[in-house]
Amino acid sequence: MKKKKSGFTLVELLVVIAIIGILVALLLPAVQAARESARRTQCVNNLKQLGVAMQNYHDTNKQLPGGSFSCCWGTWQMFILPYIEEAQLGDIYEFSPQSFPKYHPGYHYDIENPNLSPPVRNLEVTQTRIPSLTCPSDEPQIRTTNGVALHNYVTNYGNTDYRRSTLTDAGGTKVKHLGAPFNLNDFDPPPYPHIEVNFREITDGLSKTLLASETVQGIQGQDQDARGLTWWGFGAGFQTFDPPNTSIPDYMQGDDSCNPEEPNPPCEREGLTGVARTAARSRHPGGINVAMCDGSVHFVTDNIDLATWRAASTTQGEEVYDGFTQ
Repeated sequence: MKKKKSGFTLVELLVVIAIIGILVALLLPAVQAARESARRTQCVNNLKQLGVAMQNYHDTNKQLPGGSFSCCWGTWQMFILPYIEEAQLGDIYEFSPQSFPKYHPGYHYDIENPNLSPPVRNLEVTQTRIPSLTCPSDEPQIRTTNGVALHNYVTNYGNTDYRRSTLTDAGGTKVKHLGAPFNLNDFDPPPYPHIEVNFREITDGLSKTLLASETVQGIQGQDQDARGLTWWGFGAGFQTFDPPNTSIPDYMQGDDSCNPEEPNPPCEREGLTGVARTAARSRHPGGINVAMCDGSVHFVTDNIDLATWRAASTTQGEEVYDGFTQ
């Protein structure tokens, strides 16, 4: 008698494959959620490091770093390099000397000029990606024109726009600038006006005032995007006039700083329908991570009350709110 061969039939194999497929489909969202949770935790740690760096900078200099010097001569990010274990990069970066009548073009953030004294190697600095300033939930980007690296953390420039204007919101309410930890010195020549803020000036309280938030690294295309270009004055901060991850466009300064094609957030160029301002944004589902001036870090949901969000960004607004909850 012939022995019957053992094995699986085609139908049985198909059933097993189908079951495996169902199990993978059920498990994949859980795996993705776990990975995102780990990425978000790393992002929180990055913001905690940034908060500690700002505290240490303040302890040493008795003030926070200036937000930015016009468009192109340095932002808070250059000042804190020694405080985030990037002292070598901080030593290389050269700021425009105040002896010049205005900002010297040879000291742009994207300049490599060995003929100046001392030689300027600023492009070498800004082409360097700093891991602690990069959120792992985002896709690292560089500017295609010069290889400058984009990052994910921006500082608080207040509740209106970069120029501290009074704005009218969609409901007809006039929103006045009520102070911010960071400011942009746009066009003033030396001696530079006071743009550095001391903690004593934050009368609303350090635990109630935003220090920094996330931004997204704008994906470069035919039109380059400056979201995440934190070496550059108008890319170094955020405002709370609009809520986090809003569908309202960011109003970008400059002709080569707005790329509204998805997955980039919406944007328009400054001057068409608004003054330069950018909302806080992230690649995390449902909200953003923020650091407060006391160094604490919170997750803020996209549907936060707008009045609370704006109040959290002012330094001298005297608003009353209960803070953020996880």
